[in-house]
Amino acid sequence: MSSQLLVASHAAGKGTEADAVFSILQKANEAIAQFGKANVVNGSIGAIYDEEEKFATLYAVEDYLRQMPAPELMNYAPIAGMSEFQEAAIKQTFLGFQPEKTFAKAVATPGGTGAVRHVIYNYLEQGQKVLIPDWAWGPYLTIAHEQLRGIETYTMFDEEYRFNLNSIMEKTEELLQTQDNLVIIFNTPAHNPTGYSITVEEWRKLIEFFRACAADEKKRIIPLIDIAYIDYAGTPEETRGFMKLFANLPSNILVTFAFSMSKSFLIYGLRSGALIGLSSSAEVIEEFYRVNSCSNRGVWSNGTRCAQKLLADVEANPALKAKVEEQRGFFRNLLFERANIFLKEAQEIDLQLTPYHSGFFITVPTVNPKAVVEKLIQERIYVVPLKNGIRIATCGIPSYKIPGVATKIKKAL
Repeated sequence: MSSQLLVASHAAGKGTEADAVFSILQKANEAIAQFGKANVVNGSIGAIYDEEEKFATLYAVEDYLRQMPAPELMNYAPIAGMSEFQEAAIKQTFLGFQPEKTFAKAVATPGGTGAVRHVIYNYLEQGQKVLIPDWAWGPYLTIAHEQLRGIETYTMFDEEYRFNLNSIMEKTEELLQTQDNLVIIFNTPAHNPTGYSITVEEWRKLIEFFRACAADEKKRIIPLIDIAYIDYAGTPEETRGFMKLFANLPSNILVTFAFSMSKSFLIYGLRSGALIGLSSSAEVIEEFYRVNSCSNRGVWSNGTRCAQKLLADVEANPALKAKVEEQRGFFRNLLFERANIFLKEAQEIDLQLTPYHSGFFITVPTVNPKAVVEKLIQERIYVVPLKNGIRIATCGIPSYKIPGVATKIKKAL
């Protein structure tokens, strides 16, 4: 039976499948209501919960927002974002690691999601494909389809679970045979769903390859680096050192970043972020700013003013910034501790994982993820089925509940 009644043909069939994350979250909440929080392991949602399983906040951020005057809290923000927010977003992205002799500008977006939307829409022709890994955040596919663009996937890990540069290069060359624009998404560091971070040496090889592709001046290479989890992946040197490698790129390579405040400031629902462009060409960056600012007006108009003011003031106020960084550091260490509990048990029982470095999630590959998830639900363990595995959001599981989870997963497998 056709699912098209009144909608246009390109909208037919949309929404027929439930969102994997939020449907599992709903089941977890129903189990908590029935059996009590102590008897349920909720590893579904990508949000930090504390050791008492309460929604985690940065107290400095919460206090700041509660004291904000109404005009800053609720008034419009400029279409492209407050100028001081734009400057702060660039500083927060690079933290001193912006390459020399490059130009950068930022356009406010509703979280990193808005940044992904703009790059796919503004740098690909209708019908062209964006290149993403086979292990990827599901909404990349949804966003591309909403903009009437397609998806091509590369194999992220080889058979020995090493980062698969060869697959990226092969798929890039294939796409560039049929389209002049290439948008390729990298979610790093602390990749969702695996927790993998691309190394500096891997970046060096990628950039060398993209330079070779850009030797044909008709080709335009637009890497999009989704850095949503960057502030929970290590020190600035560890997480941003690779950015220095983007110096002296040809003008037909535009590096873009999806900057998000959702995780870094634990304000997921305020929907604040930025699309940041980096280029050796001032003209390319001016075009970037103009085009993406115009898209703001045509899609969501304005961003959330209070969140933009927060970031601007954190950057301008050393005392506030120190408090935020101290509290964020506490949760960063907590995430590492939780992950290490799981990883140690997985190693002891020989449970195969995709490579994990840092972040909110750990992934177990399996050929039948939905069946495994259903078995785990019988154990009151709620995790998310992916195409080729299951994702465990250790960010939301208190440390005392993690022992035994890996063992039950292996049993379910």
